[in-house]
Amino acid sequence: MDYVLAIDQGTHASRAVVFDAQGQIVARQLCPIDLARPQRGRAEQDAEQIADSVEQAIDAALQQLGMRQRQAVRCCGIATQRSTVLAWRRNGAPASAAINWQDTRGAPQLAPLHSSAEAIRRISGLPLSAHYGATKLHWLHQLTGNDPDIRLGPLSSFLLERLTQDGTFAVDHSNAQRMQLLDIHTLTWSPVLSDWFGVPIDSLPVCQPVNAAHGTLRDCAVPVTAMAGDQNAAWFASGAPDPAMALVNLGSGAFVLAAQQSAAGIPELLSSIVYSDAEGCSFVAEGTVNGAGNALQWLESRWHIGHPESRLAAWLEQVQDPPLFMNSVGGLGSPWWREDLQPAFSDSDKPYSDAERGAAVAESIVFLLQHNLERMGGQQPVRRLRISGGLSRIAPLCQKLANLSQCPVQRPDDREATARGIAWLAAGRPEHWQPPGEIQLFQPAPDPGLRTRYERFTEELRHFIERGSRD
Repeated sequence: MDYVLAIDQGTHASRAVVFDAQGQIVARQLCPIDLARPQRGRAEQDAEQIADSVEQAIDAALQQLGMRQRQAVRCCGIATQRSTVLAWRRNGAPASAAINWQDTRGAPQLAPLHSSAEAIRRISGLPLSAHYGATKLHWLHQLTGNDPDIRLGPLSSFLLERLTQDGTFAVDHSNAQRMQLLDIHTLTWSPVLSDWFGVPIDSLPVCQPVNAAHGTLRDCAVPVTAMAGDQNAAWFASGAPDPAMALVNLGSGAFVLAAQQSAAGIPELLSSIVYSDAEGCSFVAEGTVNGAGNALQWLESRWHIGHPESRLAAWLEQVQDPPLFMNSVGGLGSPWWREDLQPAFSDSDKPYSDAERGAAVAESIVFLLQHNLERMGGQQPVRRLRISGGLSRIAPLCQKLANLSQCPVQRPDDREATARGIAWLAAGRPEHWQPPGEIQLFQPAPDPGLRTRYERFTEELRHFIERGSRD
């Protein structure tokens, strides 16, 4: 029997998961990592800690296998957090911290580029934003100067070079796109974008398809046959995607992915490369909610509310008419793309309880997701939702999403959606993989109160954005 190793490097942990030939998990290991916020607008991670955590997770997962099983691990897939970047030296030593995807230190560079925003979107498929890699890479280039020993790129490229025998310096198309320097029509670095953002192309890794020969792991001689961003990989967690189904992933941030016919995309949403090989590439429409798990962390810090995630289900059952929360934690994502708005509760002078504040934050996530789903439905009907990520464990949150969207919400009993997706791609997209575990179904139900709050939220959000524009 053949086995597949999947590496899932996320914001808060690195995972290594081994799947058998039927797509069932036979071994796994998780190693937590740290995230620092040294000042407002900045989020950093220790690149050496990340690399060590990945190596430790791989070693521990493989040690759970018998000798013959370890020898039968035929391929590896690597999925990483997207839009996280760093500088490193040719010997693999980090030359900077890993600047996390949530970091917006490059925002001041955007002002002179606003006149070129439409052209940037047309070339890259992405709206002008400091969340993507380009402004962060420019900041790193300014920090490190023109040192020819310095490499710049996404975290995925740093890890690939550290993990492979020959030190492969490459990036897959899905992670390359999140640098906002890739021409999605030619699938190569754009000289125009490189010039506008001030990032030299010769410091960037070579672009390759998602499915390609990415090198061989140094310590176990397993070939790396697929690389992708974590959300891109999760799209394939159940194998070949259903075109009528959207994927909702609720992690630190939330993402909504739906099938897209071409690179043209939907106005105000992302057009993301979800897969590529030697024959071409495919796209998904993607919506972004920056404040999901992060919004609960903000709640805990701002209002000194202990363990909000573990209490959220009870709060949602308890509070029937929560206040409204303008959820701009981490910036207001699609389809507004505003990074200058501070989170706020409606009627902020009222003495809300912890439960009311928590329920309001939870409903704001559902409301922002619904805005994105409505725009996706204008191109191609979305009839079903599949949900994953840490917050998907909160059943009342899933039910509210079903009620508001009026779509059945499927929640597979699978905490390893990203690992499963990248393993499926690495294994060559086999048709015989078994579906992951039991699937819980949340059927939509009438919820007039939720619908009314959504309409009020939409109106209040419009005023919130207008006030922010005037300030």
